Amino acid sequence: MPPRADSATLNVQPRQRRAVYEALAKQPAGRSVKELLDDCEIPESELRETLRKLDQAGLARRANRIWQAVPLEPRDGDPRTEEIV
Repeated sequence: MPPRADSATLNVQPRQRRAVYEALAKQPAGRSVKELLDDCEIPESELRETLRKLDQAGLARRANRIWQAVPLEPRDGDPRTEEIV
């Protein structure tokens, strides 16, 4: 089971992975590798490896040819992410 997708998981990722995650998050319906190549200025092989690493970290998932960012969940016990009642 992949780790939970929360801000802490994203924050420990290298800058390139965070940038790709943010590009994915802009389009909730998902994006293809070709679309991401237009936005992210990295070689295709590096982009594919980055997407695989995001998938392993539980931050992205692939359905057919479309990659989607996994929405971040609030961290347990983190007062900055708790809902205000």
